Amino acid sequence: MTAWWRWYAVLGAVGCAAYFVAPTTVWGQSVFVLVGASAVAATVIGTRMHRPRNRTAWLAIAAGTGLWVIGDIVYEWIHITRGSVPDPSLADAVYLVGYPVYGFGLFLLARHKWRASERGHVANSAIIMVAFGLLTWVFAVQPSLGDGGSSGIAGLVDVAYPAMDIFLLGLLAHFVGSRQWRALSYRLLTAAVLLLVITDTVNNFSMVTESSSERSLFDVGWTISYVLIGVAALHPSMRRITNPNIESDAHLMASFTTPTVVVLTAATLTAPVVMVIEVLREEPIAQWGWAVLLCAGALVILVVFRITDLLRLLHTQTVQLRAVADSDHLTGLANLRALEHRVWGNAGESTLLTVDIDRFKEINDTFGRGLGDRVLVAVAERLRGVADDSILLARLAGDEFALCGPSESMDPAALAREILNRFTTPFAVGNTTLLIEASVGVASTSPAVEGADETTPDRLVQHADLAVQAAKATQSRIAFYDRSMDRNKSEQLIMLGELTTALESDQLRLHYQPQVDLMSMRIVGVEALLRWHHPDGSVLSPSAFLPTAERTGLIRPLTSYVLTRALAQRGRWMAEGLELSIAVNISTRNLFDDTLIEQVSAALQQFDCPPGRLTLEVTESSAMTDPAGAIETLSILHAMGVQVAIDDYGTGYSSLAYIERLPVQELKIDKTFIGGMAHNSAHAAIVRSTVELARTLGLSVTAEGVEDEVTMTTLRELRCSRAQGYHLGRPTSADRLPALVAEIDDRLNTATGERIS
Repeated sequence: MTAWWRWYAVLGAVGCAAYFVAPTTVWGQSVFVLVGASAVAATVIGTRMHRPRNRTAWLAIAAGTGLWVIGDIVYEWIHITRGSVPDPSLADAVYLVGYPVYGFGLFLLARHKWRASERGHVANSAIIMVAFGLLTWVFAVQPSLGDGGSSGIAGLVDVAYPAMDIFLLGLLAHFVGSRQWRALSYRLLTAAVLLLVITDTVNNFSMVTESSSERSLFDVGWTISYVLIGVAALHPSMRRITNPNIESDAHLMASFTTPTVVVLTAATLTAPVVMVIEVLREEPIAQWGWAVLLCAGALVILVVFRITDLLRLLHTQTVQLRAVADSDHLTGLANLRALEHRVWGNAGESTLLTVDIDRFKEINDTFGRGLGDRVLVAVAERLRGVADDSILLARLAGDEFALCGPSESMDPAALAREILNRFTTPFAVGNTTLLIEASVGVASTSPAVEGADETTPDRLVQHADLAVQAAKATQSRIAFYDRSMDRNKSEQLIMLGELTTALESDQLRLHYQPQVDLMSMRIVGVEALLRWHHPDGSVLSPSAFLPTAERTGLIRPLTSYVLTRALAQRGRWMAEGLELSIAVNISTRNLFDDTLIEQVSAALQQFDCPPGRLTLEVTESSAMTDPAGAIETLSILHAMGVQVAIDDYGTGYSSLAYIERLPVQELKIDKTFIGGMAHNSAHAAIVRSTVELARTLGLSVTAEGVEDEVTMTTLRELRCSRAQGYHLGRPTSADRLPALVAEIDDRLNTATGERIS
């Protein structure tokens, strides 16, 4: 069905050729009428076959074309019956009626209904109509009316034909300016109109023979125009030619396309060009001067109107571009650029609150970036309720938002509490409900000390970022910037150098915390915990220096140090008759380090340690950072026989169903839940369900943070596999561990025996 337009195009080409090779003029004119009638039939058939939304437009085009075909028939009938055709004739009346009907159909296709924003297209059409009208009047119509030319009704008919062509040419400018130009059917119709106007113009300028009953090479223009109309109607793209629902500014912009501007420029120059030609031809100014003056005046008015439109368009685009440049495309909030403008624009001091979503990366990694974006939009909606008209709400980047306003009208502490209060209600995003937390950092442009330099917007944002980082580090949820935070940044750089020295000078030491099997109540393993004995006399835990090491390549030698020292110590204990499994923590960066497998394999071989006696602990958030990469690395470790444990389970967004996909053998329930079991029924329920589900999945469970006898007894009743905590044994040095193990085993066995008796 969709190939009909191709067949019709071929048949139309054959018809055009047959018109010129027909043996007689009567046969040729008959072919001409048949081609026109076929165009009408093709238009009606195409309309019924493709069912376009603008059926009235296509039927109007078919009606206009049909009137022209009837005019051809009447013309030939008069010529055959009378031998000559009078001027004017009945055929002229039919022809002239066909033009507005045809043009009405074209207008409906280009513009289904009037919009004020389409004035630009109408003005373009008017400019072209005025220019073409001037050319037609001066060089075709006026000479035919003077010096014994046509007069009366014949003169009116001679003027009417160019007027109709001017009408169609104006519509053509309106047509080409349409946004529907991509449809082939639309372009075919445009070509048909253009060919019709050109052929009419050639005929009006008397460039063909005076005897219209004779076939002429220029008749091919009308014939091909008929064929193009039929092909356009049969082409499937005609159903897509509907009135586009676009904004007014888009209509205005479409009226200033490059081809349109070129055509309008040429049309505007018509009046002076005509004047120059007529002066060179020495034609009397009284004959053409009034027409040039009238058209030039009309063109000036229309061009001024278009320039006004252009200035309005430029102003609108400037406003829109400024809005886009100052807006966040995802949430619709202001962006960092707008925030900087607000700070510079505030007459007095400004206060900035930075809101950072905690563990947002885990949401993205677990649920996908699509849901993560929807979370950001939901957070933006919550924060809109906090900010009033004097406070600018902005999204700085990623999961970071900001509220900025004049310091004198803000209570930053109360505003920060209100922000956090907005996060207490879970977020319902799609089919997922998430409890999201945030941290708030507060900074101000007021000088920190007397005589200090003014705080720039960039520095203000930096200070607020430092404050929010401090809020996350101390878990206070809210922090106010002070100058010590700048020192903390410099201290981190100093720490990096000191940590390198610590690796080389034996300042790093391992302490070991016992792990108790709750069934046998004996110590079966230890967890190696890294401590930094700083030269200033302090002992630093990993949380103080590992983040710095993770941001650099220093984490790799640190991990190698812990592995080799822990496995070497296990070997020494074995020589003393103490056989223990050993657990080592690895960071996120270790997990996705290509050298981790090689490091583990080399350490196991060097110290002759069975792989099953080594457990590598990865945090839940580390495993969720890149699940596919984590599965690959952990699968290789599992194939080597190394045990893998998920540390701090329950603090992230993953579920046991997802953990089950990871090649792990052990879950370590975070101490937050274990420590609250005795007085928090919700925590107790979480621990109970986790133990039961883990056992169903074939995983062992280690409880961290066991601080009292009641908790240990409850865990035994739940059939939890292992436990560790201060109640069972504090971390100690390697040389003191054997004695501690003997002491703890004796104490646990005694206590167990007493409970049994």
